[in-house]
Amino acid sequence: MAQEIKKWQVPSSLPEKQRVFVQQLNISSLTAQILLNRGISSVEEAKKFLKPSLTELFDPFLLPDMDRAVQRILIALQKKEGLGIFGDYDVDGLSSTALLIHFFREIGVRAIPYIPDRVKDGYGVSQKGLAALKKQGTSLVITVDCGSKSNSELKFAKEIGLDVIVTDHHGMDEMPSAVAIVNPQRGNIGKELCGAGVAFFLLLALRQKLRGTGLLPQKEPNLKKHLDLVTLATVADMVPLTGVNRTLVFFGLQELARTEKLGLIALKEISGLKPEEMKTHDIGFRLGPRLNAGGRIAQPGLGLELLVTENPEKAKSLAAILEQCNSDRQVLQENHVKEALVQAEEKGETHCYLVHSEQWHPGIIGLVASKLVEKYFRPAIAFAREGKMLRGSARSIPGIHITELLAKTSEHLEKFGGHAQAAGLTLQMEKLPAFEAALQTLIQQEGATALSPTLSLDAEVALNEINPLLVNELEGLRPFGIGNPEPLFACRNLKIKEARIVGKNHLKLRVSDNAITMDGIVFGVGEVPSQAQADIAFVPQWNTFQETTKIQLKIKDLKSIDSTTVPPLES
Repeated sequence: MAQEIKKWQVPSSLPEKQRVFVQQLNISSLTAQILLNRGISSVEEAKKFLKPSLTELFDPFLLPDMDRAVQRILIALQKKEGLGIFGDYDVDGLSSTALLIHFFREIGVRAIPYIPDRVKDGYGVSQKGLAALKKQGTSLVITVDCGSKSNSELKFAKEIGLDVIVTDHHGMDEMPSAVAIVNPQRGNIGKELCGAGVAFFLLLALRQKLRGTGLLPQKEPNLKKHLDLVTLATVADMVPLTGVNRTLVFFGLQELARTEKLGLIALKEISGLKPEEMKTHDIGFRLGPRLNAGGRIAQPGLGLELLVTENPEKAKSLAAILEQCNSDRQVLQENHVKEALVQAEEKGETHCYLVHSEQWHPGIIGLVASKLVEKYFRPAIAFAREGKMLRGSARSIPGIHITELLAKTSEHLEKFGGHAQAAGLTLQMEKLPAFEAALQTLIQQEGATALSPTLSLDAEVALNEINPLLVNELEGLRPFGIGNPEPLFACRNLKIKEARIVGKNHLKLRVSDNAITMDGIVFGVGEVPSQAQADIAFVPQWNTFQETTKIQLKIKDLKSIDSTTVPPLES
């Protein structure tokens, strides 16, 4: 069962709007079209996109309950109350918690963190964690990246004498009982923020109100330097890199490149990254997986310790431990995925793949589900079986909101929650057949059109349009990610002049339109195309090899002219 052939989608060209952008922004027509493709329709919007500014961040007090949250924290600081932070075990939760710890440390306040154990505690706020914070002398707890659906847990907090401020970005069914619920999903601004983004705006508001109270040190905390943590979380949590997130990450990547946080320096070094250069890809594929590894298969607090330590030797030691955790995770993942693929093949063609095993680690199942989605372009749920219960992690495809589908099948579930493309759930083993049948039916009825994989292109071009001026302009559209993908072009009727396997299963090509010849690379595909002529979909980029820099085409898909297609290619 190979993945279906991708359909290429090219948006309509808008020459009149292109001309306005070209004239007023001094950019090429292709770059103008890309901006239009990203939903940028005015010159003013385009200027803000091309040159983000931190001065244009929205007023933090526009977020729901921000004033109430800040006022309660001020009281706690004035009365020297014990302050707790309830985080989460993923990169967003760890970064959010570290962000608050750094800020409060800089104003001379100790904040006590609690990071739940993925296996023992599960996701979100727990009574166990709240009780632990209470026992350590806290009277005010700030949640980060969690709490919006923790109604019963927040009632428990009130019973044991804990005030709770919820800061979160997840959806909510009803208003939990808390001092304040700072969640942009309740309002009309900042909806794209991740948990660390919300926490950052809390600190912007708090710092503003602290001025003149005597509670700030003479040199007040520089929040810009903590955008390294916000960026780490924003990219790893796969929220859109548009609007306010684009601004935060644009400057945050600069801060991450020159960070003074010892843990991040050690993590970058052990990940093999150049200290002076950071891209979103480095977070998604190097830093993020290592920080996540502790919470997946070892101790959830390892990543937080790394992010807040002020001891250089401890930073190196923790980075080494997380490196080993990540290596162990990769081995586990490889074994789990092999077993999952066997189960998926036995099921045959279907609308959704559900797989399970008693042997699978709960911290790996989300990665297993992701691999199934990647291979079959279908929603997938991988379950770790624990006696009569199944703990699952779901992943989906564009156009199918997996959490909404879980809500419609909730009579079969014990618990669920998540986003459009990812969710967690638990159910009894005996209810799995009925749940799977209901889910398959829903996807068939509501999401059938989304099951055909597509490749969204920015434009069709000729090879002579791919020049140094264009590639440099495209670099100015960074940071790339969700909502702002790398610009993707198509070129038709090219001759494949050379094709060979290089490195670890990569395909190196030389393609030509008779007038121009360019290098291309397809990552992870060790198969030489049998046809000598093809259409290609590609991302143009600079490539430096042996001190020589030239344009290279990173090929995402390749179709032979006779309509047979080399298996879909992904980098």
